[in-house]
Amino acid sequence: MKTGEGTMQSQNNFEELYIQLQRKVSAESHKRLDPLVSGSQAMLLRILDMSGPQKASSIALRMNITPGAVTSLADKLIACGYATRNRDSTDRRVVQLDITDQGKDILRQYKAVVRSTIEQFFAGVSDEDKQHLVRIYHQVLKNIDQQREEHQNCNS
Repeated sequence: MKTGEGTMQSQNNFEELYIQLQRKVSAESHKRLDPLVSGSQAMLLRILDMSGPQKASSIALRMNITPGAVTSLADKLIACGYATRNRDSTDRRVVQLDITDQGKDILRQYKAVVRSTIEQFFAGVSDEDKQHLVRIYHQVLKNIDQQREEHQNCNS
């Protein structure tokens, strides 16, 4: 096999493995986590838990979604009793979302299932290999952020 063919085969294997991994992780995660809350709902609850009451526009920026999408997520969380919508005491026009005790409970459950799932997915992977994955994941996230910024700059 020529060097170019070997590189091409290696790239094809990498792409196939990546697609296969993404599909399996996504399917398994949904199966385990969706009975609690969706990933987006959990992210919104995490933001409220870490940062306290927030306006929908602030959450939208952090989640990289529209304020309307935040409102939709919030409506579902409020209906389940996981979040509340409150008017600001100093400016009644400002509405903030906050997490309830029930929301904190469901978030704890969600985090426990995530932790357990990750432990099962990475069973048998050495600590050294996990550290390599952490480094690789950071680089991939950095690449994604850079591409997003470049794309936004082109559209501005």
